[in-house]
Amino acid sequence: MQAVLSSDLELDKEGHKAYRAGTDISLRKKEYDLLEFFTRNQGRVINRLTILEYVWNYNAQIATNTLEVHMAGLRRKLDGNYSKKLLHTIHGIGYIFGYAE
Repeated sequence: MQAVLSSDLELDKEGHKAYRAGTDISLRKKEYDLLEFFTRNQGRVINRLTILEYVWNYNAQIATNTLEVHMAGLRRKLDGNYSKKLLHTIHGIGYIFGYAE
């Protein structure tokens, strides 16, 4: 089942795949998990702790820059060649998914 999330982004939840403008986006498991979480919360600012709790589990022992590394990879794959960016950093707060006005 594919869900259309914007005019050019689709998420195949059963196949764990994403497409932007019809192009398959090759995502690692955590990148897909991040994208799926953001699509559930589209338009909402989400802080780092909430993302870490959902995607990595509250008790996970992860490096302090793990989220930033994964976000950079996801942003590069998802937004890299497109004029309209979907992932945005809200400095000092967290991240937001969706087209900026």
